[in-house]
Amino acid sequence: MDNKAKIHVVGIHDRGEDVPETIESEGICGWDTLEDGTHVIKGEESKDESGELSTTSFRITPVRIKMVRKGTTASVMVFEKGQNHVTTYNTPYGSMDMKVITNLLEVTEQKNHLHAHVKYILEMDGQVTSNSDIEINVEII
Repeated sequence: MDNKAKIHVVGIHDRGEDVPETIESEGICGWDTLEDGTHVIKGEESKDESGELSTTSFRITPVRIKMVRKGTTASVMVFEKGQNHVTTYNTPYGSMDMKVITNLLEVTEQKNHLHAHVKYILEMDGQVTSNSDIEINVEII
């Protein structure tokens, strides 16, 4: 990775409970921009919510974000407004198919800063499991 950057991600997930769950993480990542303008962001290995080691990476364009998470649980989520994407969520207990329905995708690019905002619905077995809102901020350090 050409550039070292700081990444800050905030996710708000409404799963139908009284209070939506907020998950916030920050860390150091590598950030490259490919010739076609795609931003490739790869986080350093860190402990996830369960205490297991994982890595998360992003490929961000103005119209599409691909998030890959590897660790005890693994998934590939694609966010693209107007498109539904089906993916598999792998856990130590088995795999589940998920549908990602993107309602909002905004990407703001600046020389040393990248901001992405995504609102999406997650479905499993045809049932809505969460309405989510994620903000991703990456800044060169």
